[in-house]
Amino acid sequence: MCRFRQIGALSVDTTSARRRAAAGAAALGILATGLAVTPSVSANQTAPIERIHRDLLDHSDRAPLLAAAHRGAWRDHPENSLAAIDEAVRDGAEIVEIDVRKTADGHLVLMHDETVDRTTNGTGEVSDLTLAQIKQLRLKEHLGGEQAALTSHAVPTLDEAMLAIKGRAMVNLDKSWGIREDMYRVLRATGTVDHGLFKGSPTVQEAADFMAKDPEILYMHIIKDENADVVGTFPGRQPVAYEVVFDQLTDPQVQPALLDRIQQDSRVWINTMWQELAATYTDEASRRDPALGWQAVVEEHDASMIQTDEIEGLHHWRNGGDMSRWESQPGNRTVRLQAEDHAPGGEGVGYHDLDPNTCGGEGGLDVCDVEGAIAVSSVQSGEWIKYSVDLPRSGDYQVSARLASNGAPAGRIAIDWADGTTGRHDIGNTTHETRAFDLQPLETRHFEAGRHEFVAKVDDDVAPRFNLDLFQFDLR
Repeated sequence: MCRFRQIGALSVDTTSARRRAAAGAAALGILATGLAVTPSVSANQTAPIERIHRDLLDHSDRAPLLAAAHRGAWRDHPENSLAAIDEAVRDGAEIVEIDVRKTADGHLVLMHDETVDRTTNGTGEVSDLTLAQIKQLRLKEHLGGEQAALTSHAVPTLDEAMLAIKGRAMVNLDKSWGIREDMYRVLRATGTVDHGLFKGSPTVQEAADFMAKDPEILYMHIIKDENADVVGTFPGRQPVAYEVVFDQLTDPQVQPALLDRIQQDSRVWINTMWQELAATYTDEASRRDPALGWQAVVEEHDASMIQTDEIEGLHHWRNGGDMSRWESQPGNRTVRLQAEDHAPGGEGVGYHDLDPNTCGGEGGLDVCDVEGAIAVSSVQSGEWIKYSVDLPRSGDYQVSARLASNGAPAGRIAIDWADGTTGRHDIGNTTHETRAFDLQPLETRHFEAGRHEFVAKVDDDVAPRFNLDLFQFDLR
């Protein structure tokens, strides 16, 4: 029997290719009626949380795909901040993932790590600090890190987060099964028990006992290689979803029979942030082609909930958007040049690489799979790459580079243009060298229509700590 997953204005056939004679033959198709839309863009007047809750409990073949924003919209605001939560909802998330930990004086705050070191200007374990001490701290931008810039954002409490999201979306309560009773009390006090998605991988009985205490409690069970056999063993009320974590397509938790069993009573949640969570099906692979990521986990592995670090991109795709046009200007105003598409001629002509074979290839430029992005990696001072780019129109272009970096600065690129000029550009800190690719403007130049050559060099002055995905030329 064919399954279909409603994805905004699109309907995806989720009868997986493993069950079809022609693998990969399924394609996204526009619904003729145009009536089926995601909860975030529904035309009816039902409150958002009511629609989301209704859809969460829909386990039918046509249940809409739900999107979860990992640590909120951290590309725009500090992870786990109130601003990141708000932005994630605005960007289309029905669910926002947050991490919860307990302070020394018994309060619950949003913090991914056991310590505050990475994401704030403070040090020490959350469990050793009081709420007053934590409230004095300020969050660092994006994913934080030693050299990340400080912001004016404070660490939120769980109470503040639930009140900020109340009526608008749900929260995925991560890092917190051990303090579930404390979280439950906060959700009861804020009137948001049905907004919370508790999660963990305890024993079936422990999870069942917790669900039994309140019919509003929503629970998701995490399954990996070692506990895939728990599916179907819950007594009474079932988990609303299973978070399926896998790094190999042969893992038992992603086999067709088990996924079919999950869908009888629950939803399938898959994370696409990095490769250890869903094999090769990552956000970065999805940016290249949704068939390599988001579309694949829906069609091949029956995902009806996807957690992502690219909430805007996922929302754009599931509503029928062309990913090749996402973040691009309309028409012929944007030209992208992949960093691996260098000039021919090999070493010393098309590029200069001081340490070939870094990615396990047979020599040549270090072009690696970086969490699904195909990028120039293991960059060293003194290396260079030659490119040519075809620009269809004359005018002033903003030249940018999409890269991931961890440092301030994380290196310097010198671009030698054919007219004899050179531009030197410090690489800013995206706050993660593999999981935080971002488009950084380099310079604005006038170009005539036609082909232009340039050489990108890794400057000797600053130790490089970045991966380079592409160059982009935007006609201003």
